Amino acid sequence: MSLTLTLILPRERAFLAAALAPYFGEVAPTAGVNPDDRAEQVLHRKDVTAFWIKKDTARIGFAIVLNLPDDRRELSEFAIFSKHRRQGFGYEAAQILLQEFPGRWRMGLSAHSLQAAAFWGTCLSGMPGVRELREGAPYTEHQIKSYTFDIAGPNDD
Repeated sequence: MSLTLTLILPRERAFLAAALAPYFGEVAPTAGVNPDDRAEQVLHRKDVTAFWIKKDTARIGFAIVLNLPDDRRELSEFAIFSKHRRQGFGYEAAQILLQEFPGRWRMGLSAHSLQAAAFWGTCLSGMPGVRELREGAPYTEHQIKSYTFDIAGPNDD
């Protein structure tokens, strides 16, 4: 597999909004999130970094990272488009993303996506470099639980 992460540029807002629509329909169907507004917000906030997940040149998903104080990060949104799921791309993309940014991470898991909860539990527990993995309370009413963990840097033992 040859996956890469590329920054989502402001001029790609319409593509991101189109990708966010089915994503929010799946993970937060009752939240009333407007995909156009969310795409605009994501691409213009200084504390957010958005990536396309690409296989060769094709967009197969996206990841949105919230950069928190004290060199911490939150995986705000992460998706592999449905026709590309169950092929190992999610694990590979998560590994690339997380290892790009060593340090403290957190994420909340949607109460509406049991597949995501199962994926992240398996993914994080078996991923090299993940330390101090802890399950916690959800951050919002649309979530079922959260994870916090550290990602070891390249020079960490």
